[in-house]
Amino acid sequence: MNKSLQQSWQIAKAVILVLMSMLIVPDAAWALQSHGPPEGIYVHQMAHAFFVGSLVFLFLDLRRSATKSRGWIYLKKFCLLMIVWNVVAFTGHAVATLLAPRHIAGAESFFHARLLGPMDPTKLIFYITRFDHLLLVPSLFFLFVGLRTLYLNVEREVSQGGGQ
Repeated sequence: MNKSLQQSWQIAKAVILVLMSMLIVPDAAWALQSHGPPEGIYVHQMAHAFFVGSLVFLFLDLRRSATKSRGWIYLKKFCLLMIVWNVVAFTGHAVATLLAPRHIAGAESFFHARLLGPMDPTKLIFYITRFDHLLLVPSLFFLFVGLRTLYLNVEREVSQGGGQ
C-alpha cells in the first residue's frame, strides 16, 4: 500500500471513530454554546464580525496572489461561502433577540422547538436564518477539498523531485 493510501485510510479510521463516538454519546456532540445575557451575545456577534473581516482579507489576498490552480479556487469559494454564512448567522442571532419566549414552543429543547404563528417579517427572517447549515457544510467541504488539493500538488512535486 502506498503512503498516500495509508494516510487516507488512517484519516478514514479517525473519522469513523469520531462519528461512532458521537452516536454513542450524542448529547456531548452538540456544537452549541449558550451565552449569558447580554454580554455573551455581544462577544459572539463581535466574533462573527471579526471572522468576516478575516475572511475578506484572506479572499482578497488569495485573489491578488494565488495562482489559478484548483486548490486556490476552492479556498476562495470557501471564503465567500463563509462570509455569507457569517452574515446569515449574525442576522439570525440579532433577530433571535427580538423574539419573545412566547413565540417559540418548546424553547427549552433546541431540537424540539417550534416557531409559533402568526408569521411576521421578524419570525420569517429568524426561520430562514436557521438554515445556515446549508451554507456552512458546503463551505467546509470546499475548505477540505482545497487544502487536500494543495497538499496533493505539493506531494506530487516532492515525489517528482521538484521540491526540497
